[in-house]
Amino acid sequence: MQFIIKKSLILFLLFISIILFHPIEVFASSNKSKIEDYGLISIMYHRFNESKYPSTNIQMDIFKKQIGIIEKEKIIFIHPLKMKENLISNKKQRKVLLTIDDGLLSFYENAWPFLKSKKIPFILFVNTRDVGKFNYMNWSQIKELSEENFVEIGNHSHSHEYLVDEHSSVIKKDITKSIKIFQENLNKNSK
Repeated sequence: MQFIIKKSLILFLLFISIILFHPIEVFASSNKSKIEDYGLISIMYHRFNESKYPSTNIQMDIFKKQIGIIEKEKIIFIHPLKMKENLISNKKQRKVLLTIDDGLLSFYENAWPFLKSKKIPFILFVNTRDVGKFNYMNWSQIKELSEENFVEIGNHSHSHEYLVDEHSSVIKKDITKSIKIFQENLNKNSK
């Protein structure tokens, strides 16, 4: 169990470090911009077509344009479980990892059908406390996604609280609880 907690925490920190230390302005105001840098970037999304939350929302037409730019530029979408090997090998390629946070219903209703039709790999980070609540996906929907080989379900803690300043015992309890809930509902460990 401690190994699973440690692995979940390491994966979480790895994703955060990629986001923080590898910034890139992929989607400048002009679609004519050429992306020349090699390496791996991660793009994080939360809400889709939820204008009520502008700081975490993206409209689907813009999301589709972003995906189109990535495809046009021949940037490779990578599977989350292949991230480590992609950081080490093929350094002369441009790669992108898509992450979706929180398991919001707007993702399932809007972006999921589009990503599924194109089989674009991504990781969906789910905080287990909110599953099934208003505007959140339920376990049946999450399980549907988890059965696709291009989708990973990641552990976004149980409480979705800001745990950085918490004592390690609080963090461990929160992550342990989320792992248990993942095992009960998906019959497998979260990433």
